[in-house]
Amino acid sequence: MSAAESWAEGPRSATRERRREGRARRDARLEVAGLVAAVVFVVLASVARALSNGPLSTADETAHLDYAYEVWHGHLPVFERGIQFHPAFGAVPPVQWVSQHPPLFYALLAPVVGPLIDGNHLYIAVIAGRFEDALIAGTTVLATWWAARQVRPGDRVVAVVAALATASTGMLILVGGAIYNDLVNVTFCALAVGLAARALRTGLTTRLVVAAALVGVGGMLSRLVFAVFLLGLVVALFVAPTRAVTARGAWGRRVLAAVVVGVVAALGAGWFYLRNRALTGNVAGSHPAWAAAHLGRHDRTASSVVTDKGFWEQLFAVYRAGLPTTSPLTWVLLLAPLVLAAVVGVVVLVRTLRARGRRHGSAAADAQPAGVPEVAGVVGRPLWGVPAGWWLAAMMVAVVVLTVFLEVRFVMGGGAPNTRYALPLVPVTAIVGAIGLTALGRIAGTVLTVLWSICAVVAYSSAVGLVTPVGPAIALTATRGDYVVSLVVFAFMVVAAVVLRLRRPPAVGVDAGSEPDVHADHGGRPDGA
Repeated sequence: MSAAESWAEGPRSATRERRREGRARRDARLEVAGLVAAVVFVVLASVARALSNGPLSTADETAHLDYAYEVWHGHLPVFERGIQFHPAFGAVPPVQWVSQHPPLFYALLAPVVGPLIDGNHLYIAVIAGRFEDALIAGTTVLATWWAARQVRPGDRVVAVVAALATASTGMLILVGGAIYNDLVNVTFCALAVGLAARALRTGLTTRLVVAAALVGVGGMLSRLVFAVFLLGLVVALFVAPTRAVTARGAWGRRVLAAVVVGVVAALGAGWFYLRNRALTGNVAGSHPAWAAAHLGRHDRTASSVVTDKGFWEQLFAVYRAGLPTTSPLTWVLLLAPLVLAAVVGVVVLVRTLRARGRRHGSAAADAQPAGVPEVAGVVGRPLWGVPAGWWLAAMMVAVVVLTVFLEVRFVMGGGAPNTRYALPLVPVTAIVGAIGLTALGRIAGTVLTVLWSICAVVAYSSAVGLVTPVGPAIALTATRGDYVVSLVVFAFMVVAAVVLRLRRPPAVGVDAGSEPDVHADHGGRPDGA
């Protein structure tokens, strides 16, 4: 290159750099706008559901409210003692049949509903409790967005669409508009997925282990099913890359991190499950004999459960909102993005295996992430040199399989396959589904996202009653106004996702073994600090 060409290249390079920085700032603003819209939408949608659904419409909701009321008065509920307040409306359970759940959600709810019930303002207490759960629905969307950012670092499109998919989940909106303890648990499940991804991609640090321990305690104090996600998080810590300089040091750090998180979770939440065992004979706190005698529930065989079409339809109809569980719309919303993601995963896997076959023995050195030094073969890669993306995929599959296994066991013991029980899997399905919706070309990805969003808003609308009042007349007026605003916010959310998708190239071709965006996000340091 001549001196004149070198002199001219300098200004051009600076101009390109400024354009890249400007583009990055605009993309960041679009991401934030889409995220805020998703959080606001799910809160508004849950409020609309809360105002249009009869107060204490299920005995479960009454029992959850009573649990919070009892915590407000300084004690935990007991199954045989029943509920401790006497509502003049709604369904009343014959026993306190949610007393087996850990107390975190109810401790958050108690200061809100306790004084209102004591002041004989029961309807306001119900609405206030539902509004608090609507806010918790917003934290679930936020946590899933953050988890997506850890699973696919640098991919703003997947993160925004994952937030959109979570906010549009019909069952999440139904639960967000009622008093149930599911969404606190789902929030912790999303955080566990995000922490596992971060550990696998950026390596173990003290801050990450502390955060994992806190999430482990919080999750186990929300619902017992979190144990599946805690196990996945502990395994991720055990196989994560480390900054140790020897193989022995790496093993020591992995074991220490996994043990610390497991022990802290056991110490922080184990007392409640020991209480369950003391009261009922099992850590789950279930009463199968009472259920068989009073609810007509009986044991079933594993084959009768897994071959029962109704089991799968009821459990996984998470997008149905007010639609029947057999509605084709809810299955299109759930399965279409997952099938697309599976196809993309197969394509990436085939490309990776072919590339490795061509590289032969040089694959390990070529795939080493930039910014992470290789010391004694134990830094920069998870255990056994398996790429982080592969570990993440295996962890997500394992979490889904174990959760379904637990639900099969639950139904075998006489339980019902309630759709709410699949909510912990929503962060996983939302992230994977977002990859499927956005992985194709700009136009195809945009069209798929828009079509999916139209189906989602139709399902959401079925959950909101806009005709018949179920409380004060002002509640119906408020529901109608809230619903209109929620549609405007939903449209803004979709536009933000679509514009961001049109501005960004697809990430399908990224090799599962490479981490091209991780260190751009985290300053090139292995600890992500």
